[in-house]
Amino acid sequence: MTLTPQPSRTARVAAVLLGAGVLLGACAQPGLLGQPLPAAAGAPAAPAPAAAPAAPATVEPATGTVDARVTVRTPGPAVYSVRTVMLAPGETQEWHRHPGTEMAIVRNGAVTLEREGGCTPARFGEGQALFVSDGVPHRLANDGTAPAELVVTTLLAPGAPDRETVPSPCPEG
Repeated sequence: MTLTPQPSRTARVAAVLLGAGVLLGACAQPGLLGQPLPAAAGAPAAPAPAAAPAAPATVEPATGTVDARVTVRTPGPAVYSVRTVMLAPGETQEWHRHPGTEMAIVRNGAVTLEREGGCTPARFGEGQALFVSDGVPHRLANDGTAPAELVVTTLLAPGAPDRETVPSPCPEG
């Protein structure tokens, strides 16, 4: 009687998986399971892979000082956003309000802020920050000769429009 060694269980499982892979790979249609798609007659060659993305640009921090106590409160979840706003010399925004709070830092140039309840224009220069409470009508103007750049952050009610145009609450003069 001759004894034939039996393969181990691991060897049997490996053989089954290898056989299944060969069978599936042989039966796969082009474009499936890693099979390349055939080139169409007269079709241009596949484009070269894209170059690696460039390293992200360094972001300069923007800082500013708010000249009064600030309290921020939301009635529930809020959408937080940060964006850069540019105002050309002579540009004035329409009167508007936001469904939440807005804080802005003047990075370059200067702006004038008018807001309901304090219709006397307040000037903010480079490095200063301004705060507008929830729902307060306001507008910014660049009455200087250089562009003004602001970093604006907002906490807004989810699903609400970013801003609503409103009539001027201040006497025109």
